Amino acid sequence: MKKLIFGLVAVMVLFGAAITFNHTGNTLTAPAVAASPEAAAVTPDATPAPAATPEVHSLDYEAIRALYPADTAAITLEDEVMDWDLYADWLRTNGLQYEEYFRQMAAYYGVAADWTGSIGDGTGANYAKGLLNETNDTLSSFMAIKALAKEKGISLDEEALKNLEPEAMAHQILGENATVEQLAQELENTSHLSVRAFQFYSEALDLYTLLAQELYGAQGEKLPEADVVKALEDQGYISAHHILFMTIDPMTGKNLEQDEIAAKLQQANDLVKELRAIEDHDELLKRFKELKEQYCEDTGKQAYPDGYTFTPGTMVPVFEETVNALKDYEVSDTVQSDYGFHIIMRLPLGGDSLLFSPQGTPQTARVTVAQEKITHDLDEYFAAHPPVYADGLEDLDLTQYIVK
Repeated sequence: MKKLIFGLVAVMVLFGAAITFNHTGNTLTAPAVAASPEAAAVTPDATPAPAATPEVHSLDYEAIRALYPADTAAITLEDEVMDWDLYADWLRTNGLQYEEYFRQMAAYYGVAADWTGSIGDGTGANYAKGLLNETNDTLSSFMAIKALAKEKGISLDEEALKNLEPEAMAHQILGENATVEQLAQELENTSHLSVRAFQFYSEALDLYTLLAQELYGAQGEKLPEADVVKALEDQGYISAHHILFMTIDPMTGKNLEQDEIAAKLQQANDLVKELRAIEDHDELLKRFKELKEQYCEDTGKQAYPDGYTFTPGTMVPVFEETVNALKDYEVSDTVQSDYGFHIIMRLPLGGDSLLFSPQGTPQTARVTVAQEKITHDLDEYFAAHPPVYADGLEDLDLTQYIVK
């Protein structure tokens, strides 16, 4: 099981969108699950749970916490030091997330996932080793953010630091009359985080945001357009407008009557002729958008009014093949898919293009490339400044602490 570097409870937010980074690189790819007619569909496997539910074992987190004195330097990265007490908090947070995964696998699929089981990533590591590695990677990632920000002369101002005080966080999250004790209970109930661990994460998040904005701008505006386009090209992105005349009833999935289908085909062919007669690119783009607004029956046109920018394998084959065969601003013949008739116009790649992302909020290419750039910067910094762990920590065998 491959988990995000920040675990299930921590999400780095840049420019209002979720982002993660890891030390082996993180290349953006468009999700395979689709939300619009021309996108490829994936059906989840709904395996019924058996009658018997396998037992799930926990770890003895207090025994693990007792392995080192609380003030031991668990991780050191440049001038940043993580003490064992905070490390143990994060290990417990991540460990309880693993246990929740075990319970879900047991309850829904009857799978006896446990700490000694293989993660299945080809390394032979079990879940206990995966937990240790994830905790090390997560915490050293946060420390790298703080260290790189310090190197760049970036720090939190007085107001931001004040907002990180436990009392201030309690008021922000739970209301002006909330206490730190109530905040601690809320964090424990929702994510198994301690107040101190939440402080640490929040500080890293604030510094990450400042760092990214300083380097690439609040919306990636400091990135040259050519750099954005080059990054998209390197990842195989292509972009296109389309007008879809559906030949199936979206409610029932059944084909329309033949006379309706014939009428839509004729209408599509007429629009192709009209569009191909327009030579000026700006005029063509304007007219295409007008016709799209009037005729297009694609459910995704509201989210992507300026067309789809996507990677190979994201859309149904005939759509993707047609776009690949076109030049910029060239209009296709009427193309038929299982959903209906398409008129497709290829578009040039640009920084303001919304990247197709059916599993999340669409964001511009410029913002996405900026995210990748800061990811790369952090990876490079981490490679040049590897963390130092407490003696024996990297080889700790957590299976010795399974409670049965």
